[in-house]
Amino acid sequence: MEKRKKLKKFGFDLEAYEKAQDYEFDSLIINIGSTIASLLVLVLFLLFGSKPLYGFLSGSLGNVWAVRAIYIVIFAVGFFLLDLPTSWLSFRLEHKYELSNQNTKSWLIDQLKSLLISLALALVGFTVLFWTIAVSDLWWVWTWIAFTVISIFIGFISPTLLMPLFYNFQTLEDEDLKKGLKELANRANLDVLGVFNMEASEKTKKAIGALTGIGSSRRIILSDTMLENYSAEEIEAVIAHEMGHHKYHDIWFLLGLQSLFSLLGFYLIARFIDPVLGYFSLGLNVSALPVILGMMEIILFTLSPLKNWLSRIRERAADGFSLNLVDNPNALGEALVKLSQQNLGNPAPPRLVEWLFYDHPSGLNRVERAMDYEG
Repeated sequence: MEKRKKLKKFGFDLEAYEKAQDYEFDSLIINIGSTIASLLVLVLFLLFGSKPLYGFLSGSLGNVWAVRAIYIVIFAVGFFLLDLPTSWLSFRLEHKYELSNQNTKSWLIDQLKSLLISLALALVGFTVLFWTIAVSDLWWVWTWIAFTVISIFIGFISPTLLMPLFYNFQTLEDEDLKKGLKELANRANLDVLGVFNMEASEKTKKAIGALTGIGSSRRIILSDTMLENYSAEEIEAVIAHEMGHHKYHDIWFLLGLQSLFSLLGFYLIARFIDPVLGYFSLGLNVSALPVILGMMEIILFTLSPLKNWLSRIRERAADGFSLNLVDNPNALGEALVKLSQQNLGNPAPPRLVEWLFYDHPSGLNRVERAMDYEG
């Protein structure tokens, strides 16, 4: 009851809160079910599929590079197809809760684009992995370096090459808002390539405001679903929060944290992989790919509460940066309420759920802090 009083006090709609709880529960069920099913399929493939597939490719192709490439493609496409029903359930869930405008054809095209991107990255990343395994006992170090470089590269090209594959971008036409955001960037002492309108409404009803990219690729992105429903002051408060992440080097912090976790993961895999491979009668070659991925998934999942906790700290600091830069707590508070309700985020989740799964503080905590800000 106390939680509902607080929600009402800070402007949250209680019906939207109930709907957000249902949406969160359904999403968790789908994600947990998907994880369990994926692990089960992975184990079955290790027991009955990986060794025969590797043996067949080795006998048919002979060339080790061709064997690696074909195995990686078959594995990636196979698991994409197995994961497709879960992706479909998530797609239908978005429609059930009236969050999506995307039709089935558009969704299928996006799935195909995601597959092609994933295939390209898998071929590069996993080929490097198994080449380093073949030439060095310190393969886990060299692989970690390669995957870190690839992650930074993706972060750099994402706003200019990857995101436009899924959404159309236009230079923002609202000159007053564009001028205000550029002035905000100047006050934050940040270089910004430009301000862009992301035409998201063809696919989603959710609002998106972001400062994406690294270095010279950095750009402000505002979805048309945000531009239609938020005041200039609210948008500036949201983007000031995003600027806080860049000002505090949170992009590099999170990349570094992920890299550190990956280093730990690769070390543990190298340390303990032999008995696991022995159990499945596999060698340390491309047939071990499902073992490596499964072990890394378990390690990163175990570390995810720590990562989420650190992320929540950075998000709180970015809120503070917005409050100091814009000095308009009402604008930030009202924008956070709108975002929570438009995107159907649960503003007051159970503490355990927030601790385990949330990389942002709860919406209620963020709004309460903004409204209590005194400068």
